[in-house]
Amino acid sequence: MEKILNLKNTVIFVFIAVIWKIFLAGTLFLHPDEAYYWLWSKQLALSYYDHAPMIAYFIKLTTIFSDSELAVRFSAIIAMAVLSVVIWKFVIKLFESELIASACVILLHSMPIIFSASFIMTPDTPLFLFLSITTFFIWKFIETENGNYWYPAGLFFGLALLSKYTAVLLLPGLAVYIIVFKKYYWFKKYQIYLSLLIAFVCFFPVVYWNYQNGWISFSYQLGHGLSSSGYKINYVFDYLGSQMLIFSIILFLPTLVAAFGYLFSKDPKKVFLASVSLSTILFYCFTALKKSPEANWPVPAYFTFAVISAKYFMEGGKTKKILFISAVIFNIAVSVIAGLHAKFTIIPLEKISKNIAKAEATNWFYGYDKLADKLIAENIKYVLTPSHQTSAEIAFYSKNKIKTFADSKSSKKSQYDIWGKPEIFNSNDQGAFVYEVFEDRKTSPYRVDNLFKNISKEIDEFEVIRHGVIVRQFKIEKVSN
Repeated sequence: MEKILNLKNTVIFVFIAVIWKIFLAGTLFLHPDEAYYWLWSKQLALSYYDHAPMIAYFIKLTTIFSDSELAVRFSAIIAMAVLSVVIWKFVIKLFESELIASACVILLHSMPIIFSASFIMTPDTPLFLFLSITTFFIWKFIETENGNYWYPAGLFFGLALLSKYTAVLLLPGLAVYIIVFKKYYWFKKYQIYLSLLIAFVCFFPVVYWNYQNGWISFSYQLGHGLSSSGYKINYVFDYLGSQMLIFSIILFLPTLVAAFGYLFSKDPKKVFLASVSLSTILFYCFTALKKSPEANWPVPAYFTFAVISAKYFMEGGKTKKILFISAVIFNIAVSVIAGLHAKFTIIPLEKISKNIAKAEATNWFYGYDKLADKLIAENIKYVLTPSHQTSAEIAFYSKNKIKTFADSKSSKKSQYDIWGKPEIFNSNDQGAFVYEVFEDRKTSPYRVDNLFKNISKEIDEFEVIRHGVIVRQFKIEKVSN
């Protein structure tokens, strides 16, 4: 097994993965969320309605000279390459084993969710990077009890909080470790308090922005993750099923069992890995009693969870090693096929079911560029939509030739609400109200005659066709004055 899983082969694997991700990042159209975050990067702020601001800063850094799809996504590719080095050093520091380090790096790169997050820009990308580095420095403190390691840990924890608020879930895991090994004397070290101060200083801009805006972002995130009435046990099974799909169908449950075993061992390394992993995974398992979490939410825990998986299977017998390699190969196959399908539509889903072809996730990469082209060709100067994602896509693919707005009357609020109401346009400027048609809603989500004096009676249609199936349909009402 050492002939396969070693430093040389790991470097080759990561290099090939990076090249493949650069190809996809440069050739796939932006996902609506990515276009929305790109729009943030054009209006930098201390924070935003939906999330903390780090993703906007990442995109800004790589789009200084270009607004191509690759430029928008390039920081995600860099982040995953840097993370590979962090993972390697972390595992070598823990177990002094190239075999386990190689298995862990390759496993993470092969996971469908990490594969996607390492070339598609989401807030999880900087979160995963900074939280992993934080974990690395915390372990260096645990290993050496050198209080100076708290300073970089505090800095990167602050950057993780600037990426996504759920970074705070690292703290309960650390608390479990402190309780298990009775490390209460740590609180006598002044460095831990300076570390928390550094983290707070990093995060303070978000606090200040929320203070200025009625704590709207914090309220939204709490409601988004926890608001629901009643308890539904089936959401827990849905959640665990989604984690099996995005981590590994073969490895997830055995690794989860191993993590619980590690938690009750007396080995500081194993307890640390388990407590940090399970604090996040179990938190979302609890929230699933109220509301089904999105599959990507526990991903930051996979830094340490993947280490548990690699160690558990690599230190087992031949059967476990073969099972691990088989799982990684399966993950790679799924990720590569998904990437090929996203780009070249290689799976004839329409022959299986038109409903599946219409609903599949890679459809999000299609159609918005052509919609923007159509609006530009018709000399549209501004667009109002009920969707912040649609508005952002039109802004990106029109190269900001079209001024876009989103109204949250019929959908959830967004940063567009923070940016304020639309300006008054010249009566000669041609505008459009654009909305997506759904099966349960064939007409406009609300009337716009109170916003414009002139509304065309003719409603144009635009269809996005893929698999030979209409996967998305828009209606366009021309408006002016």
